[in-house]
Order: sequence, then C-alpha cells, then structure tokens
Amino acid sequence: MTKENLTRAIKQIAMELKFDRVGIAQAEKTPGAAQLDEWLAQGKHGEMLWMEKYRDIRKDIRKFFPQARSIIMVALNYYTPYQIKDNPHTAKISRYAWGSDYHKILKKKLKRFLSELKKIDDGMEGRAFVDSAPVMEKQWAVLAGIGWQGKNTNVLTRDMGSWFFLGGLAVNRELIYDRPLQDYCGSCNACVEACPTDALKPYELDANRCISYLTIEYRDKPIPTELGGKLHNWVFGCDICQDVCPWNRFARETEEQRFHPKQPVLVNPPLTFLQKLSPKDFDMLFAGTPVRRARYANFKRNVQTVMDSRPGQDKKA
Repeated sequence: MTKENLTRAIKQIAMELKFDRVGIAQAEKTPGAAQLDEWLAQGKHGEMLWMEKYRDIRKDIRKFFPQARSIIMVALNYYTPYQIKDNPHTAKISRYAWGSDYHKILKKKLKRFLSELKKIDDGMEGRAFVDSAPVMEKQWAVLAGIGWQGKNTNVLTRDMGSWFFLGGLAVNRELIYDRPLQDYCGSCNACVEACPTDALKPYELDANRCISYLTIEYRDKPIPTELGGKLHNWVFGCDICQDVCPWNRFARETEEQRFHPKQPVLVNPPLTFLQKLSPKDFDMLFAGTPVRRARYANFKRNVQTVMDSRPGQDKKA
C-alpha cells in the first residue's frame, strides 16, 4: 500500500472510531523543546517533578517509541451542555471531570485504533499515548494540524473550541503529513485577562499560580494564602480561561455519553455537601472520575480553602 493510500485509510478508520479530528506529523525532535527547557529552568512546573524527570523523552518522541516515523494525533470532544453557576454557595468542578476518567476511555480507543491499523498493514507497529505519558501532546497536535496553541496554552480549533482531549499513536510508518494551522487568537487576550491568579502570559502558563495545578497537583500542604482567596469556588481544576475564549462559542455536544456527568450533583455541588463528605462518601461520589486524582485530603483542603475565603459564613461544618 502506498503511503498516500495508507494515510487515507488511517484517517477513515479514525473517523469510523468516532474521533472528532485526526492529523499526522513527522516524528522528529519535539517542537518547543527549547521552550520546555526554559520553562523548567524558571520553575514554572511547580512541584510536578516528573516534568523534569522525563524531560529528555518529552524532547524527542523517538525516545518514547524508538521506531517512530510518524505521529498520528486525534482529538476527542468532551463538551457537555451543562452550565456551571456562579453561586457563592456552590463549588466548581472542571467540566472534563464530571464524567468517566478520560485517560481510560481515550487510551482504550487508541489501542483499538492501532489494532485496526495492524489489520490493514501487518507490519505496522506503534505505541499509544495520552496526556499522562511523557509526550508533549499539545505540540504534536499543533504540528499535525489538529489546531493551534492558544494564549491560554490549550489547543484550539475553529469548529469546537478547546473542549477536547488529545491522544496519539507513534507509529513506524512514513505517511503524508498535515500542515500546522494559522494562529487565530489575534489581538484577543480574554484568557490572560480573566485568570484571577495571573497564571497566564500569552502562550505561557506558570503552574505555581494556576488554579488547576493548585487544586489537583499541589498536594499535602495548604494552598498559599495569596492564592487561596482567588480560587473563585473551584475545588477541582478550573475552566476560566476556556469559558472566556470566544472560540468556545462554537463548542458542540460530545457523542461520547461517558463524558456526561456521572451524577447531576457534580455540576454545581453545594459547598456544605462537599465539606461533609467522609472518605467513603468521596470514593462513592467520584468513583471512576478524574476527581479521585486529587485524593480525599487534598480535595477537602480545597473545599475548606474556598469556604474560608468567603466572608463570615460556612467556615465550619
């Protein structure tokens, strides 16, 4: 099979498997490797020590999969039409965490994708990855023409905004490669201006100040006082820089039902309800969702930090 025909077949299979977008890039040293070095040197990764530990693999995907000749990137829409209320009595949980853990769903789909590719090319070998792997998936998505990297550092598209997960296959075949898209952010700085903790500069994130980092990855210690009062009721993750992005006006509902809220209460949970959760309650409420990643003690810390920042009420259960 010619690489032109193989490329067409790969993209057709991706659509049949209900991925929302597919693009292909040539495997090489990772674009943005120099920026990664600078970002790490400035300590903007916070306490995410694995970013430093696996730096060399992130900088060259061929260290992740030595036979890599091409990177097949896919996007999977997770947008659901439920709205988070701006209510002082309710907590906010990032939209992606309402449903089933995307790592498992996406990784399983990618493995099936690779299995289907092997049926049409018995010499095809590859390795699947999602954002938990030491791969700079956003940079590969940009190179593969999935979208452009916005000023909030998320990958954006003109037809579904940024509400999608990224995953990919590093494969041992040369293919026809897609071209990167134009950057359509223009003069808009809505995301940068909306961030309450000043975590964003155009195209750069300081994780130390990011609400998502503070409520998920920053563990086993109090959230710094300067930032704890600026959580805006977010207790797991944060969607502010996506909510204000004009391109997310074009978001469309996902076809993947497992990304819908496992329970209605996850969309706008009362703070007092979350404050009273026992470890068993926490495990039951968030079973199978990404929220479990925060762990019980840290999640309760987040809830209490939000409640303590409110003027004169609900500070104690």
